[in-house]
Order: sequence, then structure tokens, then C-alpha cells
Amino acid sequence: MKTLKPRGTNGRTSPEDALAIARTAAPSQPPTLIPVEDRPTTLNVRMRSSTVEAITARARERGLTIKQVLAMALVKEGLAVDPLDLEDRTPRRRSAA
Repeated sequence: MKTLKPRGTNGRTSPEDALAIARTAAPSQPPTLIPVEDRPTTLNVRMRSSTVEAITARARERGLTIKQVLAMALVKEGLAVDPLDLEDRTPRRRSAA
């Protein structure tokens, strides 16, 4: 019976080995930077109903969404908030003609 060589962890090349192979194959090429996609995700926060009601009331007063009110509060606290999170991106229903 033929004996197989071990291929490393789960059959994958380690990151260190991959870099060594890349340096050998293309020593003059800089490493590739893969951009990280900044995609929407969900944040679930548990708060008292009175707090949620206050946020909702403020949003209605200003004609904003709850998300916009919270994002603006984060900006006011000095956090970096993506401009898209400050926009009302609520899908609108089409009006029946």
C-alpha cells in the first residue's frame, strides 16, 4: 500500500509557507492587499421600552429614522460613522397608480 505524505493542518499550506512560496516565485512583487468590504450588518441592542420610546419620539420629531438618530448620537460622541449610516435608506413602497 502506498504511504501518503502529510499535507499539514487540514491539508492547507500555513500562512508562513504561503509567504515563503510567494517570495520565491515573485521576489520583486509587493504583497497584495485585499480590501475589506464594509458591508451592512445588524446590531441588536436590548434597551428599556422607555428608552426606545424616547428615541422613537425624537426620530418622529425630526423626521428621521431611529437608526439616523442613533448614528448622529454616535457622531456627536466622536465615533467614525459611515455617511451611508446617516442617510434614510428605508425602501419606499411604490404608490399604486
